[in-house]
Amino acid sequence: MDIEKGTIRKITTALFCAVLSACGGGSGGSGAAPSVEDSSNSLLRSVSSDEEFVARFKSAYTQTNGNRQDQQPPLAAEGAATDNSASPSGYSSTYSLEDNVDEFDVLKYDGDYLYIVPTIQQTCCFISQGNAAFASDALVAPQNPQNPGSIRILSTNPDDASAQEVTTIPLADGEYVQGLYVQNNRLISIGTTQFYGSYGDAWQQIAPWGQQSVAVKIYDTSNIDNISQPWNISIEGGFVDSRRIGDTLYLISRHTPYWDNIYYYPASQQEANANKQTLAGTTSADIIPNITINEQTKPLFTAEDCLITRNDQADEYAYPVITSITAIPLNNPNSTQTTCYDEDANGIYMSANALYLSQARNGSSEGQTRVHKFSLGAGKPDYRVSADIAGSLWNRGQVDFRMSEKGNQLRVVTTRYTGDSEDLRDHQLTILQEASDDLRLDQVSALPNSSRPAEIGKPNESLYGVRFLDDRLYLVSFEQIDPLYVLDLSNPADPYIAGELEIPGFSDFLHPVNDSLLLGLGQSAQSQGLVKLSLFNVANIANPTELATALLGKEGGWNYSEAQYNRHAFTYLAQADGTDRLTVPVQTSYNTDQGAYINENRLYLLEINGKANPAAASLDLIGDIIASPAPNENWYGAQNRSVIHEDAVYFLSGDYIWSALWTDPGQQTGPQ
Repeated sequence: MDIEKGTIRKITTALFCAVLSACGGGSGGSGAAPSVEDSSNSLLRSVSSDEEFVARFKSAYTQTNGNRQDQQPPLAAEGAATDNSASPSGYSSTYSLEDNVDEFDVLKYDGDYLYIVPTIQQTCCFISQGNAAFASDALVAPQNPQNPGSIRILSTNPDDASAQEVTTIPLADGEYVQGLYVQNNRLISIGTTQFYGSYGDAWQQIAPWGQQSVAVKIYDTSNIDNISQPWNISIEGGFVDSRRIGDTLYLISRHTPYWDNIYYYPASQQEANANKQTLAGTTSADIIPNITINEQTKPLFTAEDCLITRNDQADEYAYPVITSITAIPLNNPNSTQTTCYDEDANGIYMSANALYLSQARNGSSEGQTRVHKFSLGAGKPDYRVSADIAGSLWNRGQVDFRMSEKGNQLRVVTTRYTGDSEDLRDHQLTILQEASDDLRLDQVSALPNSSRPAEIGKPNESLYGVRFLDDRLYLVSFEQIDPLYVLDLSNPADPYIAGELEIPGFSDFLHPVNDSLLLGLGQSAQSQGLVKLSLFNVANIANPTELATALLGKEGGWNYSEAQYNRHAFTYLAQADGTDRLTVPVQTSYNTDQGAYINENRLYLLEINGKANPAAASLDLIGDIIASPAPNENWYGAQNRSVIHEDAVYFLSGDYIWSALWTDPGQQTGPQ
């Protein structure tokens, strides 16, 4: 923040354990710590009793809108990497943000079989009911398609890039699979009763979360011709996100009970009194969601497993939605454990040691982000720390790229809204660290600051690509030009802007090739409408340069790559000979000279050569695979993914696979 605009906002923080015993996990904490009740400054505190849990929940419905504190404007959920390109088996895997933290996706590959989730974008949607008698802006479950589809399983032969369907797993009516994991002859599906997309303003609503459930189905695929399902898990609540570390699946869900004749947003004392009467006999059993494991149902947690928001004001914060973090041991799902708290979550970031949940808040006109940290290890996630940070994670791109854990430090990039028409937004880096001797989270540094007042980004520039890589931070801002900033974080107490490069266009997504080379994927400003892939030389961080570019798509058309906003659509594989292969899907629409309107899905194949000598490295376009129109499929509903296995390339567009050899992409087969 510029010194003319004031000093850095002091971050309100608190560090505490969620249980009376010592905190566990290897997340850089200080080990044994006092109870949360020992710190009156903590942002959350333990529930003291079942009665308090119920009373707090009821109070959210008996405050009028003028007193309610849950009217934050949360941002849209964003679906937010290390170099995951190398594979000892010679094939690419799902692109993820952190090593050893697996992410679910619509396409998974184990080297022998492709597992494909049917596309759902074109078959369902949310419907707003603004005139509902009680629930304001409620969301209705999408209409079930006549055929909900199946999870398709295709065998592959990388020698000739062929693929053949071997079996399917039919889905039930109303079952919408968000994605899959594959692990140790297991296929794990994450399904919901409602379509999960970018909820937008629905994240600040209550009613939509009252009648949802999340399904986790674990299949045994050791015999692909006779797949069994040993585990069927259902959790009441709306799906927020998921990750997998080793044999533990982490599921984040959000729940509020469904009430008949309830005013979700009481606007008068009369409505608040009516709610009080409706909820008079409510118990914790009416509030706590259930989990069903192989038809055995029990509460997902107890009241004592929950934390509630602490507020220094006379009326403590009350919000009738519970966020749950459920750890499911895949070897024994009956040992599932859950931690919960009474706030929402609109984004997550997970390292190998900790889970960070973020939410947007109305802390100030500049925006405010609250972050909760949970350490991960054996058993239930343990709550360790909270912080309110000036600015918002904002709603462009993948939010979790704006957070990074290194050791016991958390690095966060936020955007503050200034109200100044000449410079609407400022971008800020904040580095935080758990204290070793007290229940607090200390601010190590922030940038800009009084000693280094230079702003990150030119006036009015939005923040696009963000990437933390060890002791460096790369940022791309854009309004008319594309400044690539390189920040040096080697001294966390004094981060600084080390270098800057200005070029036309912008990059939404940044990927490290090695310590000296960086890829940027975004849009071209010079060739309007084309997708742009840039190769940067960052060996000298004080003087980054653009080595090469590739323009993808059709000149004069509308071109878009799903990989700009969804890392899973980007595929990268390093070869043993030092050549790196990557694929980028591009959706194109254009008018022909005859007046016809054409839509195309293409997968572009590219190589990076000579990366050992950064100054001489090249970015080379090899060819493309085009997904010809598939039966009963709308182009706009397509999901685009790819797998590279040795010389074979498999391109998923919608529900179908096209394939070709890297050495001859023009000879393609499909759809399969």
